[in-house]
Amino acid sequence: MSHKLLKHLIILLFPCIIATSVSSQVSIIFQVDLSYQIEQGTFNKDTEWVEVAGTFNGWNGSGRFKDDTGNGIYELTIDGFQKGDNIAYKFRFNGQWDGREEFPGLGNDRTHTVGEDGETLFHWYNNETPPDADLIADFNVSLREFYEEGIISFDDRSSGTVTEWAWTFEGGTPNISSAKNPVVKYEDPGTYSVQLTVKKGDQTNTLVLEDYLTVLPRIENTPWWNETVFYEIFVRSFKDSNGDGIGDFKGLTQQLDYLNDGDPNTTDDLGITGIWLMPIHEAGSYHGYDVIDYQSVESDFGGIADFKEFLEEAHKRGIKVIIDFVINHNSSQSDWFKNAVTGPNAEYRNFYRWSTSNPNYNGPWGQRVWHEKNGSYYYGLFWDGMPDLNYQEPRVKEEIFKAADFWLSDIGIDGFRLDAVKYIVEEDRKLEDTQGTYQFWEDFTEHVKATKPDAFSVGEAWTNTNSVINYVKEDRIDYCFEFDLAWNIQQAVNEGRADNLYAQVQKIYNIYPHLQYGTFLANHDQNRIFDTFNKSESKIKLAAALYLTLPGIPYLYYGEEIGMSGVKPDEDIRRPMQWDNTTHAGFTTGTPWRGIPGSFTNYNVEKETTDPTSLLSTYRDLIHLRNQEKALQKGTYEALTSDQSKLFAFVRAYEGEELLVVHNMGTSEINDPKLSWDFATLAEGNRMLLDVLSEANPLSVTIANQQLTVPITLAGRATKVFKLTQIV
Repeated sequence: MSHKLLKHLIILLFPCIIATSVSSQVSIIFQVDLSYQIEQGTFNKDTEWVEVAGTFNGWNGSGRFKDDTGNGIYELTIDGFQKGDNIAYKFRFNGQWDGREEFPGLGNDRTHTVGEDGETLFHWYNNETPPDADLIADFNVSLREFYEEGIISFDDRSSGTVTEWAWTFEGGTPNISSAKNPVVKYEDPGTYSVQLTVKKGDQTNTLVLEDYLTVLPRIENTPWWNETVFYEIFVRSFKDSNGDGIGDFKGLTQQLDYLNDGDPNTTDDLGITGIWLMPIHEAGSYHGYDVIDYQSVESDFGGIADFKEFLEEAHKRGIKVIIDFVINHNSSQSDWFKNAVTGPNAEYRNFYRWSTSNPNYNGPWGQRVWHEKNGSYYYGLFWDGMPDLNYQEPRVKEEIFKAADFWLSDIGIDGFRLDAVKYIVEEDRKLEDTQGTYQFWEDFTEHVKATKPDAFSVGEAWTNTNSVINYVKEDRIDYCFEFDLAWNIQQAVNEGRADNLYAQVQKIYNIYPHLQYGTFLANHDQNRIFDTFNKSESKIKLAAALYLTLPGIPYLYYGEEIGMSGVKPDEDIRRPMQWDNTTHAGFTTGTPWRGIPGSFTNYNVEKETTDPTSLLSTYRDLIHLRNQEKALQKGTYEALTSDQSKLFAFVRAYEGEELLVVHNMGTSEINDPKLSWDFATLAEGNRMLLDVLSEANPLSVTIANQQLTVPITLAGRATKVFKLTQIV
C-alpha cells in the first residue's frame, strides 16, 4: 500500500486520528531556580509568583509554578506538546511583561525541540547564579533546523561566573571560537554537533551535543509566484461601475490598466503582476468572510460572467489572480447551517460541532466559542454568525475540495489565500495548531496540485514565526504571510533602528524554504499603514522600500500606494479607493454599507500620478525595479554591517547578478558609509556601482578585506540600490 493511499485511509478513520493525536501528546516539566533571586531580594516568594510564557500558550502564561520543597526551585508540568515541535519560551513574574522577565526584548527567547514524555527543562531564572556556583556549560541557539547558508547565533547561557569560552562547530564557519556569543554560518546540508567548554580559574565544564543541528538543502528553483508582486483588493470598495454605491467586477476590470497595462515597456502603471481578491462569494456580511455558497459570486459584485471577464482581462495583462478561500467556517445563513439547526438527525448536522450542553470554555483570545441554538450548542470560533465547519465529517472535506476544483478548473483562477489556517481541526480543547489541522493542509495542497499543478496557496497564520513555519513544512501550504516581519518593519521605521529587523530577516531567511513567505506592511484587518506611521510620507516610503527589496513575495493592500488613511473599526480601514478628489471610486455618502470616503483628498491617484515625488510614484519605481531585477525576486540574501548604526544594508545575488541595498533608518543624512561582512559576500577587487533607482553617475569602489566604503550622501529615511559590475 502506498504512503499516500495509507494517509487517505487514515483520514477517513477520523476517530482513530483523535485517539492517535491525543496519545502522541507529551508533557514537559518546567523548573526554574529562583533561589538566587530570593537571596538578592529581587523576588518575594511570599507575594509574587512565576510562570512560563511561550509559543505554546500565546505568550500569555500557563499557570503559576509551585515550590513544594521550599528550596527556591519552582515547577509546573504542562501537557499537550507534540514530540519534535520547536517551541520558544521564557519565564516572567506576576504575569507581566515589565522588564523583569527573562532576557527582555524581542528575539531573546529560550528555544527547545520537544522530546520524550515527561522531560524536564531546568533553568536558573535569567541564567543568573550565585558567584560561587559550579560551572555548568549551557547555550541557546537561534535555530536548530535551518537551510544551508544559514547564519546562526549562539547565546551562552552557562551557569556560574565564566571567564573563558571554547566552542567547536562541526561543519560551521568558523569551526572554533572563543567568543561568548559567536555567529556561525553553515554552508552545506547535514547534521552537525556542537561543543562548548567554559572555564573559570581551574574549573572547566564541557557540554557536547551530538547531531544537534540539522542543515537542510536550499532549493533555489523558485516558482512563478516569487516573480510576482500582489495587490490585495476589497471589491466592494475598489470601483463602482454602475452608481449603486457598491464596487463590482466591471469596475475592477475598468481599472486593470492602473495596476498593469500589459505593456512591459511602460512604467506609468503600478507594475502589479498578481491580485488577491478578498472574499467574492455570496456571504452574510459586507466583508464576505461568512460564506453562504462556495460556488457562487456575491450578487452585489455582478454575475459569474462578469468575474470571468475580469479574470480574462487580468490574464491578458500578465496578472495572476487568487481569491480568498474561507473554509474554517461559513455563514449561519448558509443552507448547510439552516438545515443543521433543525435537529440531531438533520442531513447537515455533522457539518458542524454540536453539544447537548454548554462545554463552557473560551477560545484562544478569551472569546466565547460555544453558541446556543434550539437547545443545543454549536462551535463558532469567531462569532455566532460564523459556525466552524467540522472536518471530522468526511463530507465537509469533499464539498470544500469540490469547491476548490470549481474555481481552479472551471473558472481558471491561479490559487487561494487561505483564511484562519490555524483553526481547521479542533482536538478536544486544543483549538489551534493541531495535528489534524496540519494533516488537513497536507491533503488540501496535494489535492490542489493534482487539480492544477501550477496553482498555489498562501496561508493566514496570524502568529509568530516559530509557529507559522509548521504550516509551511512537510508540503502543508506553499507559503504563509510573515506577520512578525511586518511588525519588525513597522518598529524599525518608527524607531529609526535596524537591529531587531536584521535579526528577524535573518531568522526567516534561515527557517523557511528558499524565499517562501509573504511580505507586507498591513492588511484589511489592521490599521492603515499610513496611520501606523502617523501620516509620515517619508516613513511609508522607507517601509515600502524595505519590504520591496527584501526576500519574500510582496503584497500591497489597495490604497496603500497613495497614502489612504483609516483606523479601526474595520469599515474604516476598508474605505473606497481614492481615484480623484470627487468621485471616491463612485461612492457617495449614504451608500448601502459604511464605505464613507472621509476627508483625505490630498491622497488620490489623480493628484499623485504625475508627481514624480509622490508616494504613488515611489511605489511604481520600486515595483518596476523589482519586476526588472531577478536578484530582488529570486536572489540570495546576506546582511552587511556598517559603521553607521542607522544603516540597514544587504546584498541580493542571483546567477552572477549582485545588488547592494542600503537603507538609512534614521532622519539624519549618512555620508560615506563603511560596510563590512563576516563571510564571503562580495569578491575582492575594483567594482562599479550603478544606482538603479536614479540616473546618478556610476561610482568606482574597491572591495578589500571584506569591506567596502560607498562614496555617497544618503538622506534620512532614504534608500539606494546599486548594481555591482566588475571593472576589467
